[in-house]
Amino acid sequence: MLRTRVLTSVILGPIVVAAVVVGEPWLSLLVALIAFLALVELIALLDAAGFEPPQVLGLLVGLATTVAGLLAANQSLVGGVASSLLQATQPPGLVTVTFAAALLVLGAVGFTRTDPARGFASWAVTAFGIAYVGLLTPFFVLVAHLGPAGGTAATPIGIFGLHSGAAWGLMLVLVVWGYDSGAYLSGRWLGRRQLIDHISPSKTVEGLVGGLLAATIAAGIGAALIGLPAWHPLVIGPLVGLGAQAGDLAESMLKRAAGRKESGFLIPGHGGVLDRIDSFLFAAPLLAGWALLVAGFGL
Repeated sequence: MLRTRVLTSVILGPIVVAAVVVGEPWLSLLVALIAFLALVELIALLDAAGFEPPQVLGLLVGLATTVAGLLAANQSLVGGVASSLLQATQPPGLVTVTFAAALLVLGAVGFTRTDPARGFASWAVTAFGIAYVGLLTPFFVLVAHLGPAGGTAATPIGIFGLHSGAAWGLMLVLVVWGYDSGAYLSGRWLGRRQLIDHISPSKTVEGLVGGLLAATIAAGIGAALIGLPAWHPLVIGPLVGLGAQAGDLAESMLKRAAGRKESGFLIPGHGGVLDRIDSFLFAAPLLAGWALLVAGFGL
């Protein structure tokens, strides 16, 4: 199992890093593909849990919400119809308008269910699924569009002069992968006390501590790439690491509700796509918030 996980990571890791470093449009295209596959898995999990989501419609509106978020993250780069849509929906913004439209359409579908309770449950849970994947995955791209005050995502920063967006994107990848690897290995070798056994019996307190330590070390490397003061990784590591753990637990709770061990089977040793991005779904907004509110970076 460990050998398969490592081999898969060795193959997929460089693809992710390359997309972050090369940037657009490849990064957004990769995230859009990831979001599509994650939505397919999510809708299947919701159906297995008995919530009866409208599968095709849920996939379409979820993908539309994701695309709206990706366009918003790329607003300085897009033109034509996409640019017109972004301008026409300000305020409240293309993402808000798209998600609101999705809620209305899904609510109307809920009216067709003969049991009002089941109709409402289907509406509410499908809307949650769209928010969970459709609203959160674009933060992967948003992080990679951060630029310093007075600069842009292409401004060279840090010890290697990387583009600001690439440096922040690598920070996200380093911290999340650092946490996941540290938690997995320390939990495997040292784990004794269960963390939240009713959601994920395999998670341990020792794994959490080891993961946070690894995340902080990874944040130190990321801080050097960005040029942040030395105290930043001491907060970013635990903050984003805890977000990664929360994202993992949130998906575990969903899988338990569906009676599934994994979200899918596309990634050998790791399960499905949703199994691999669950940590990023909570971690990316936290890192973006830190960059925007504390570190002084912007879009």
